[in-house]
Amino acid sequence: MDQIRILLNRIASLFHGRHLDADLEEELRTHVEFAVAENMQRGMSPKQARIAALRSFGGITQIKERYRNQRGLPMLEKLKQDLGFGLRQLRRSPGFAATAILTLALGVGANTAIFTLIDSIILRPLPFAQQDRLVFICADGNFPKGWIRALQENSRSFESLSAFGSNAESNVAGVDTSERVFGSRVTVNFFDTLGVRPELGSFFSSENAIEGQDQVVVLSHGYWKERFAASPAVLGQTVRIDGVSRRIVGVMPAGIHFPYADTRFVVPVAFKGGDATDPWLGYDLRGIARLKDGVTPAAARAELLRLHPLLLPLFPWRMPDSWVLDTSVVPLLDEVVGDTRPRLMLLFGAVGLVLLIACANVANLMLAKAASREREMAIRGALGASGGRIVSQLLVESVLIGMLAGAAGLSIAWGTLRGLTLILPADTPRIADIGLHWHVFVFAAVASVLTGIVFGLVPALKMASPDLQQTLRSGSLSVIGKGASFRASMALVVGQIALSVVVITTAGLLLHSLYGLSRVNPGFDTNRVITAEVSLDATACRQTGHCQNFFNEVVRQAQGIPGIQSAALVSSLPMNGPGLNFVFDAEGHPREAREESNKAAGRTVSTDYFSLIGLRLLRGRLLTDADQAGTSRAVVVNQRLAETLWPNQDPIGKHVESVIDEKIPGAFNAGIASIVVGVVSNTHHDDLQAAFDDEVYLPMTIKGESPVMSILLRSPLPASQLASLLRKTVASIDPYAPVTRVRTLNEVVASSVSATRALTFLLLGFGALAVAVGAVGVYSLIAYIVNWRTREIGIRLALGATRWEILSLVFRQSILLSLLGSVVGLGIAFGASRLLRNFLFEVNPLDPVTFCAVPFLMLLLAIIAAWIPAQRAASIDPIVALRSE
Repeated sequence: MDQIRILLNRIASLFHGRHLDADLEEELRTHVEFAVAENMQRGMSPKQARIAALRSFGGITQIKERYRNQRGLPMLEKLKQDLGFGLRQLRRSPGFAATAILTLALGVGANTAIFTLIDSIILRPLPFAQQDRLVFICADGNFPKGWIRALQENSRSFESLSAFGSNAESNVAGVDTSERVFGSRVTVNFFDTLGVRPELGSFFSSENAIEGQDQVVVLSHGYWKERFAASPAVLGQTVRIDGVSRRIVGVMPAGIHFPYADTRFVVPVAFKGGDATDPWLGYDLRGIARLKDGVTPAAARAELLRLHPLLLPLFPWRMPDSWVLDTSVVPLLDEVVGDTRPRLMLLFGAVGLVLLIACANVANLMLAKAASREREMAIRGALGASGGRIVSQLLVESVLIGMLAGAAGLSIAWGTLRGLTLILPADTPRIADIGLHWHVFVFAAVASVLTGIVFGLVPALKMASPDLQQTLRSGSLSVIGKGASFRASMALVVGQIALSVVVITTAGLLLHSLYGLSRVNPGFDTNRVITAEVSLDATACRQTGHCQNFFNEVVRQAQGIPGIQSAALVSSLPMNGPGLNFVFDAEGHPREAREESNKAAGRTVSTDYFSLIGLRLLRGRLLTDADQAGTSRAVVVNQRLAETLWPNQDPIGKHVESVIDEKIPGAFNAGIASIVVGVVSNTHHDDLQAAFDDEVYLPMTIKGESPVMSILLRSPLPASQLASLLRKTVASIDPYAPVTRVRTLNEVVASSVSATRALTFLLLGFGALAVAVGAVGVYSLIAYIVNWRTREIGIRLALGATRWEILSLVFRQSILLSLLGSVVGLGIAFGASRLLRNFLFEVNPLDPVTFCAVPFLMLLLAIIAAWIPAQRAASIDPIVALRSE
């Protein structure tokens, strides 16, 4: 207890120091007066009595110091004193303080902003209980619901196993119109697997997995607020989704953006009773499971592979032995984050270099400021201050600057987050969760303290060991005013330039890559083409011919709109994913039942599609109205498929048979197979970086009609005007058919490289910041050197040196620093170039154009940075310079 009381008293003394000092002063004065009085009684004079009294105490100042050490916490006392002294120093030099804080704030702010993205997207756990046990079950292809049920019944690795379907848009009917809303199908135990509870109502029950009892829906929290004003009375209400009335049974809790970020509702996966084939139709589900305690993803995958041959015979038809044999089990967070992780790590590395550049810049400012404080530090040392005490005081000043910069950096990070979310692609995972969480504030605080130590250490060590005699004798002349003392400053500037070269080289490589991507021919004409998605209810095609007649009428009326040159339909836009998965057997390529079929991207198109987007006919003919009427079995294939399947042969007349619902695997039937009537040029259907893939174009027949089609309009009219005309046209045919995703075909292509473009622009921004801070560092050093060498320059001019020689002297020093920094930076970039290989498209990581352009840029910046100091040096008046000394 005594130790605790002593500690509390010491802490209390920190806040009552002045009062305690006054008491001590009064007590010491009283003791001294008593001693003086005693000495005077012994016959001493008043002066001798006081001197003897003070001598008997051994030094009043030392007594006060010992008492302060005993009553308080010396380290905290010194810290308090150093903080107060540091604040006074900053108030005395507001220009220096503002420059240092702003420079560091930019670096800390950039780091904090990117760390916020990393924290929100990668580090923060998903909003599910024990999320580390949640795993994603995936393969090259999706699963039918029967396979999911078989895994549920036979697997022993999972506490719970569920599945979800694709994020499909549906028509949600309103009073007068329909809106297009994203929704997904999930197994009834989906939310139990995630471990979440409803905000309102309940989730699905086991009865909802039976067809006929599945007409229920669970809303997302956001959709509940937007569409139903967060009314609790929503439970039991019905909402019409794709022509089916569904009863609202529950609402997801806030913060749950799953299975997809824009999912607004989920409906249950249902089984048709008494139908043995129903569970195995439709390969559209992906698995999500919760591992049992102690089970690893690797162990779970091993069990799934062991079960694979045992469950494969459950299919009512023969499945290939290799079907989903590549099934993997990965942590759910890794699957959600995807390939965003390496991009964010690259950005974090770039902003880390920017912060180091800012630290080097401020360290140089501190070194320059140290010149005016050398005499102060020398006097402190002469009075007994140790080198460690001086270092600690200077580091406290540096950390104080770092903390102020950290506070400003947090404001910068908060202000830039909005801009970052706009730059990032719309499909960035967890983008709705991005925000300043407590981890970010901890990061900013730690970064600020470390920043203060980093930039303050070199100046502090240099100031802690001055030559006392030389400093005190030199008067106003600075010890740092020696040529050798600029070595530390020059090394820091070279480091700034080197790190700037690394950042700008990385940005340059990605810019070159993005430029290469922009010049890739997608395989079709994107000019003056607007696209939109027109949707009927999912049940609309149950009435044979209804969907085909509707879309034919839309095209017919659209072609009659003044200003529209042509119109066409396609089931899936190019550069918007592969569309239909066309699984087929090909003539001349027999397949055994246990082997996989061929796969291609399938697109259902109207007859004018090829001419509208400019696909070149290479052989045969295009699709005609007769093909669309279903009087033939014609299809058109792309060049890659034709060359892959029938090299050195004429593909016209060859047969391809869809086997998506084959009853006898491997049995090729030319009598029902489609006939290749034409070959067209290749197109990119996923992204510009991917190689061409096989494609099959199918006519828009009654048999293959779809309730959702994309329409393409070629017209010189503005996109906004075309969108309005198209909506009026569709509304005149069916007022409940929404027209959504209106955009130009150029925008569709651009969206495929949105991630690369965002990464490149962010790196360019950070590169520009790095170069700007580096250029300021060069300017500051050259200006300081010119100021220090004023007398020398005056002597040179007095002895006959020309203005041009003085200019050359200054520029030469700046250029030398730039060249040294560029060489070091290019060496670092060369060593790290292999890390960029996965980010580049047809660009060598050692691209000579970039590696030559960056040093030239740094050389130009060095000349610009030295321009003002050089002009100032050349305009020095020799007489004035010599008199000033």
